Order: sequence, then structure tokens, then C-alpha cells
Amino acid sequence: MSKGRRLAVSLAFGLLLAWALPGLEALGQTKEEKISLTRAQIMEGAKKEGKLSVSPAFELSSIPIIVKAFEKKYPFIKVSSTSADGIPAYQRQLFELSAGRASLDIFSTNIAFWSEYFKQNVVKKVDFKGMAQKGHLNIPLEMIDDSGMVVWLGTYTGVLVYNTKLVPPDKAPKGWEACLDPYFKGKFSVDTKPNVLAWLTPSWGEEKLLGFARRIKENSPLWSRGNTRNLAMLTSGEIVMNCGNYVHSTQRAMKQDPNIKMVVPDPFPVSFHEPEAIYAGAKNIHSALLWIEFLASKEGQDVTESLEPGRSSFLVEGTLANKLMKGAKLSLCGNDCRGTEDKLMQRIATEAWGFPKVGYEPKK
Repeated sequence: MSKGRRLAVSLAFGLLLAWALPGLEALGQTKEEKISLTRAQIMEGAKKEGKLSVSPAFELSSIPIIVKAFEKKYPFIKVSSTSADGIPAYQRQLFELSAGRASLDIFSTNIAFWSEYFKQNVVKKVDFKGMAQKGHLNIPLEMIDDSGMVVWLGTYTGVLVYNTKLVPPDKAPKGWEACLDPYFKGKFSVDTKPNVLAWLTPSWGEEKLLGFARRIKENSPLWSRGNTRNLAMLTSGEIVMNCGNYVHSTQRAMKQDPNIKMVVPDPFPVSFHEPEAIYAGAKNIHSALLWIEFLASKEGQDVTESLEPGRSSFLVEGTLANKLMKGAKLSLCGNDCRGTEDKLMQRIATEAWGFPKVGYEPKK
């Protein structure tokens, strides 16, 4: 989609939301309201509610397992679930939330519409930070975003991946410089949606990152879109190395092919993911608080980690992301970085690589 068309769609969507928005009062929320409850109030209220409706950020196949674990801990709460998958689905969900027609208590905030969630006032004004500080909720403070109303429940991390069958030990990649090494020229791939590279900005800054991206292009990579596709190229022998892949995707590939190996680079790009919030029109606020606390806890993180190793929070001891970060120099993409991630990827794709858009795949 062109920049002009994206702007037109964004403006049209904004006008549609403004027309549909029922107002703060209709969503049961005023500008002054900020909810802070004691542990006793949370438990008492959840027992009275007895139900919860969620739309979490996790894979569709994982949600029933997570729900089952939550219901085992809180058998007095019956959970119904749904999921938004892809930008169009998140856009429709935001419209429903803004119009006051959603029946959700919990929803996942997509980074593409981050500012709109707050402009449209669909996030419940809950003082997660205050309740955590006072011990009423067991949530690591670092998981709570700057607004205090959204909790980041997972992590995406980026690594280099190579095929040990095709790369001799003395040529094995050790860090980002491998992406510029003439040895790998024309034999490695780069994702044309460069999330992983964008997460290096906190450590490198935009200009150094763009310079690095230009040098990657000079080393003649095979351009490809999607982590799974890049890993398939690696296992098939079409390439010998990939410059920037998600850890959780790489873990799946490593289980299928023992020749695949990952390298934690310096700096190690780490990004907050799986953000969840309580809907402004939620009817089961107390149960919603327990849901987010559960997913932020060691118990909940163990469940999500068992489903997709590498995708749980790096802030929780024992997760793969937590283990990998120890001894590594982190490039942590937090609130500000996530908010500008799309812009950074656009600059890399268009300015450094000369593509018309992010995700573009040149014809071979």
C-alpha cells in the first residue's frame, strides 16, 4: 500500500471511529476515573462475576490451553475466548471497541493502532502499576507500559541462524558483522519486513542502523518475506545463513533439523510483545485483573513458554528469552521504540534498500 493510500485509509478510519464513538460515558469511563483495588476486592469481585471474555495475543491453537490453565487456578471463573489475527481483524476489533459494541473484557492492543486505542478511550483506566507496587497484583513493574494501563506479556528476540552442514566451524557467524562478510555474499537471506533490525535502534541509533542496512544490501542477500520462509530456505540449502530471525520461530526449525543453529548477536535485539489491556466497557474487571496477573506470573509464563519457547517474557526467570539475555548486551525495544517501529522499517526498506514498501520481494 502506498504512503498516500495508507494516509487516506487512516484518515477515513479515524473519521469512521469518531462517528461511531458513543462517548466516554457510554463506555462507562470518565476522564478522572482510575481504578485501584485491594487484593480482597479483586478476589471478591471476581467470585461475583464468575466469567470473563478475552481476546489475547497468543496463537489461536494456544489459547484453549492457556484458558484451561487459568480456569484450573480460578475454577469460579468461566472464560470465553476469541482472537484477532492480522491487521484487518485488529482494525475491525478496534471499530467494535470504539463503538461500544464489543463484548470483551480483555483485548490485545496491536502496535499498528497503538495511539488510536488511547485516542478512542477504549483502554480501561486501571492503575496496574499502583496495584503491583502495593502488592495487590503480582505483576513485574517492567512489564507495565508507560500509560500504566497495558501489560506486555511476552517477548520477541532476534538472532542469526545458519546451517552447520553448509558452513564450516571456522566460518560460523558470531555476530552482526557476518551479514557483511564477503564469505556469505549471495548466500544469506534477509527478511524484507526488518523488525529484528529495527529493534537495534535503541543501541545503534537510526543513522548507524541505516548505514548497516545499506551495507547488507551491498553483500547481495536473498530477499525474502517471513521467518518461516527464511528458515525453510535455510534447511533446504538455498541459503546458508539468515540475518535476523525470531527466536521462537528458530526453535521450531531447530527441532525439525539438527543442523540449524542460532547465534545470539551483540547487541541482542529484544522487543516487548503480547500487550494486553482491559476494555473500557468491560463488565468483568476483577476477573480481567486476575487474567493479566496470571499471564504475567511465573505460573502463567511457564504455560506460554511450554507452547512456544522463546516467546514468553524475558523478565521472568527460566524463560528462554531470560536465559539468552544473561551475559548479552541488550538492545531493548520498549514503548518508544515499538511506537516508531513501523517508521523505522519503512526507512530501512525504502531509504537503505530502495524498495517501494516494507515486505516487498524483488523478482528473482
